[in-house]
Amino acid sequence: MLKQIVNKTPIIVTDKAWLKMISICKKQDVKRFMFSASSGGCSGYNYKLELLGDDEYKEISNEQGKFKPTILTNGENELLIEPSSEFLLLGTTIDYIPEDYANGIFENKFVFNPNKTLASSCGCGISFTPKE
Repeated sequence: MLKQIVNKTPIIVTDKAWLKMISICKKQDVKRFMFSASSGGCSGYNYKLELLGDDEYKEISNEQGKFKPTILTNGENELLIEPSSEFLLLGTTIDYIPEDYANGIFENKFVFNPNKTLASSCGCGISFTPKE
């Protein structure tokens, strides 16, 4: 009998993305990022990944009350998933692509790949549409 493996995190962060987030946190002297979705973009919603300082984290914790953000950790660094966006972000994979001129990649960037059963994305890679 095959074991069913269940991913217990609402999103997936690749090793390359974690390493880049950790590097940015060290340079900026912060410990966390916030991942959320906001309305807009060519497909309806935009992915938003931003640094979150200690004061901002305390403010979010107080505002959310009983709706605490889901927190993914890697060492001392954290990735918070904004509670009101979490249902839109389920199954999203965050990856990081470094520049690679030989392969036509001319910029470093985070990329977001939606769970194809829950959402579709457009060509820009920063916006998506949830499926009905």
